[in-house]
Amino acid sequence: MTIEVKILGCAWSPRHGNTEIQVREALRAAEEMPGVTTEFYSIAGKKVLPCRSTYKCQDSPDRDVLCHCYKPTADAFHEIADLVFDADGIIFGCPVYWMSVTSELKAFMDRSMAAEMLGRPWRNKAAGFLTVAWDRQGGLEHCIQTMASWAQMHDMVVVGVGPERPEKSIGGYTGAMALQGFPFPVETLDAILQDEMGMYATRCVGWRVVEMAKTLKVGLGALEDRELKWPRYGLEEGVAESMA
Repeated sequence: MTIEVKILGCAWSPRHGNTEIQVREALRAAEEMPGVTTEFYSIAGKKVLPCRSTYKCQDSPDRDVLCHCYKPTADAFHEIADLVFDADGIIFGCPVYWMSVTSELKAFMDRSMAAEMLGRPWRNKAAGFLTVAWDRQGGLEHCIQTMASWAQMHDMVVVGVGPERPEKSIGGYTGAMALQGFPFPVETLDAILQDEMGMYATRCVGWRVVEMAKTLKVGLGALEDRELKWPRYGLEEGVAESMA
């Protein structure tokens, strides 16, 4: 029996370029495994407005209107959140901006608190992360860790690059860390293709997210409700409201 999973790949760069190439490569690797469907999303050309800290999401948790700061059609937040809800695993790719993530991704992370108010409905999703930077020590690990910490706050299961250690190394252990050009930086929107090590690590993240998404789906499905402290995915209807 083949276990079917859906993997979402999001590119969090405001440009169509290296990050999109990286995310698509991870999804291509994921699709090599049986029973996998993927969906790609790019933030390029779109916007995510910042959190206003009104805490209305805490006072009135609502699955259909997660964030009450803006109209649902004001930006891409709800569109992306719906894709996360629908996925068994996520792969987020983000270029390093000033040692961390882009403003678009940071805004999404801040406003995703609205999902937490529903009782962490994104828990038990597999999550893997990719990044690309201008320099070798240009903030790659910090960028990956920022994304991983966000996922852990949602009780997702964060993966690394898997067990392989190719002849030319893997480049990083907590996620796929690629360079914009190799061995030196290149000012083109496809320079990531020069980094063989980073691109292979990217593929490893794709495989690893699928592996964990399938493992979680099978494992949780095999358990009886009495064996679980909480429902499999998020909290039951009505429980989140009682927590507000």
